Amino acid sequence: MKQTLSTRRFSIINQFSFKPSSLILILVLALTGCSSMSGQTPTPSSPDISQQFEGALTQCPPANPANNICTAQYEPVCVKTKVGSIVSYRTASNACSACNIPEAVGYTKGECS
Repeated sequence: MKQTLSTRRFSIINQFSFKPSSLILILVLALTGCSSMSGQTPTPSSPDISQQFEGALTQCPPANPANNICTAQYEPVCVKTKVGSIVSYRTASNACSACNIPEAVGYTKGECS
């Protein structure tokens, strides 16, 4: 019996036993992965982080990590640190961990933005 080209292609596809739903899923994933993100508008810039600390800064006592053991709960705080004249901000897991940073000046509740 002689096979035509179309029946030969069909038999090759059947050998791999693709299901139509699998092919559709692969196609959808491929198309969404290649989609352009140029249609998204940038979010407006957040206010200066130093404004977050105005009046809301909890002062840290002098750091002494040797005598201070912190628990592992996650209640993020934004820590203000100062080294020389350079002020920076970073997120710490909790207030205790924040004040164990030797350069810490103070902190406020929540992650740094």
